[in-house]
This record gives sequence, structure tokens and C-alpha cells, in this order.
Amino acid sequence: MLYIIPALFVIACAIYVGRYYVIKARLTQAVLDEAIARKLSTSPLNLEVMHLREQNMVMRNLLLDMVENEASFETDHPKTEQARAFSARIQRRREIFGEAVFVLQQGERPQASNQNLKIPG
Repeated sequence: MLYIIPALFVIACAIYVGRYYVIKARLTQAVLDEAIARKLSTSPLNLEVMHLREQNMVMRNLLLDMVENEASFETDHPKTEQARAFSARIQRRREIFGEAVFVLQQGERPQASNQNLKIPG
């Protein structure tokens, strides 16, 4: 019995010390991950990828607008409503076209400056 109590004490201490080092390692790993994420967020390549994602979403929204505009025309209404809907559809098509031209013009500007971007390695 005399050996069981110190053995249990040693086992309990080992468990608590082990948990302490595991928690410390996880905290250190989290700090390292945050530091790496912070460094990557300021990377010029990462900024370019985020810019391209944004442009991709803008183009996707333009395509969705085009599809919705073309699918919005129904022929079950009276002729006066059809004419009004048709003119509204043409007007919306012109707006979407203008937005697409603007997005494409905005997309051409950064490409000229990206040619000077050098990839380290």
C-alpha cells in the first residue's frame, strides 16, 4: 500500500505535466499560424489572387445578370406589356453591356503593372 499512493501521485503528476505541454504546444502552433497568415496576407502574390477572385465574382455576377435578363421575357402578357417588357429588357441589356465594358477596362490596367511583378524563387 505504501508504494501505491506515490505511484498514483506520480501518474497524476505525469498526466498534468503532459497536458500542460500539449496545451503549450497548441498555443505555440496557433501563434505560428497567425504569424504565417499575417505574412501571407501582405504578400503581393496573395494580394493578386484576392484581386483575381474579386474580378471573377464580378464577372460571374455579370453573367448571372445577362442570363436573368434574357430569361425574364415571357410571351403570356398582352402586347402593350410585352412591348414595355421588351424595351426594359433592351435597356437592361445596354446597362449590363456598359458594366461589362467598364469591368474589362478596369481589368486591363493592373495587367500592365503585373508584368513587372517578379516571382521569387
